[in-house]
Amino acid sequence: MPRKTVKINRFDGGISDDSRANVSNKFVLSKHFDIFSYPNRLVPYRSTEADTNDGSTSTGMKQYDVRNFQLGADGKLYGLGIQPASPTRSKIVSKADPTTGNWTLNATAESGVNGSASFRNSFMEWGTTPVFLGFGGTTDIWKWVIGGTWTDVVATVGATITHVAQSVKAKDNNLYMFYNNKVVRVTPGLTVTDAVLTLPADGRITSACNYGNFLAIAWASGTTLTAGGRSKLFIWDLVSSDVTESVDMGEGQLMVVGNIEGKVVGVSDLNMSSLFGIGAGSVVIRLYAGGEPQIIKELRATQTVTLGLFIRDVVVKANKMYFAAAIPFNSSTSAQSTFNLGIYAFGRKDVNSPFAFTLDFIEEAVDTSNYKIVSFGNAGNYWFINHSADGSITKTDDAANYTFTSVYETQKFSDGDPSNPKQLFGVAVTTAPMPTAGQVVVKYRKDEETSYTTILTNTTDNSLSKDAVNIESTGANLPEFKEIQFRIESTGGAEVTGFKFVYDVQTDVLG
Repeated sequence: MPRKTVKINRFDGGISDDSRANVSNKFVLSKHFDIFSYPNRLVPYRSTEADTNDGSTSTGMKQYDVRNFQLGADGKLYGLGIQPASPTRSKIVSKADPTTGNWTLNATAESGVNGSASFRNSFMEWGTTPVFLGFGGTTDIWKWVIGGTWTDVVATVGATITHVAQSVKAKDNNLYMFYNNKVVRVTPGLTVTDAVLTLPADGRITSACNYGNFLAIAWASGTTLTAGGRSKLFIWDLVSSDVTESVDMGEGQLMVVGNIEGKVVGVSDLNMSSLFGIGAGSVVIRLYAGGEPQIIKELRATQTVTLGLFIRDVVVKANKMYFAAAIPFNSSTSAQSTFNLGIYAFGRKDVNSPFAFTLDFIEEAVDTSNYKIVSFGNAGNYWFINHSADGSITKTDDAANYTFTSVYETQKFSDGDPSNPKQLFGVAVTTAPMPTAGQVVVKYRKDEETSYTTILTNTTDNSLSKDAVNIESTGANLPEFKEIQFRIESTGGAEVTGFKFVYDVQTDVLG
């Protein structure tokens, strides 16, 4: 039979629903590659660097356990931490230049001696005179006037606070804060009205976003992540005492929502960390724009997740919604490969591109014994990540360093019939001109294999391609296979523009 060639030169389809589906622009896994900006190439992201210097020691910030990173209107980066001298107290820290330099510890930016620790995940700048607001104690709302004084109790709410969600600045020029199943309104002058909306008491608010002139409020049943039941998306007009619409978002915990192109994106954990998933479960992404919500992606997990499953931070920018999670959908031996911990992205480049879901950004410095992202945020194209449960902070490197391994794993190819044996004759990978420190590695695994074998490595400066007709390191022939999968690894800033492989089918006696 004639030799056949498979070419891949488009990468914007995102994670596939089935590793054996015949879709050339989708993949089993891509991580730490930008798949959105340039559909015909994989562009690696910079690695991260430690960002824990408090001006006194290189690791001084770890003790403050900074989370909920927010870029202020003054251009500074702010984060909500704790005061280590008294762990029940809150502390706000800042960076004058988010991209570089040390953190600043403002002496006035902490709760009083008798103040209480803040609830994480509710931290927002607001007001005619700019302040940060959050929940603290059992029933308190606090404020910090930026650069000024801290007030432990601006107002109190009518129920003991057990759960909070990030605040939202709405179209009516008010801030809305969320605790338990209740919504709080705060005017620009900081007049606080508790319980302007109360949702069903057998669940809690997990996330919210603007939806036109409305708020879209995510509500999950029960009080824990492992609770069963169904989730709802409540649409509220900001005025009425009841919701405008109650949207069924299916089984599982609706964890985060965001607005992309006027549509609400909802991400649910369907039993990934509970026994109801029979050891697996899935992540479900839905789009809502009126009517029935549409399931866009359901990514099945391969095992139960015990660490770093979901956090509540959400970033929406450039037609994409970002959230952090660990999703074990591509089994391997390392913690990073097994749990795929990182910042995931759902969205698209523009209206002419497909919606795609990918593991966009990873953090390789995570402690494998405390394998989790605790919080994340951004300032422009810089990410800030609290990880490893010890207060560690990393940020996108302000220098062009690419020490992390960016990975792309293809679909599994069988020529449509895995019963027929095939012979692999050659592979080729193309790149943008290879940078000085750049490296691209091509590997394969076939049939029942669980580990990859390296075919070729390209480190030649300014080269645009490299091919191989045997195993480069040993000279051994390329393998026979019934189905085969390839893995491309990039370090040093190497951009991948395409991949192809050549094979023939050795028809068996059945034809």
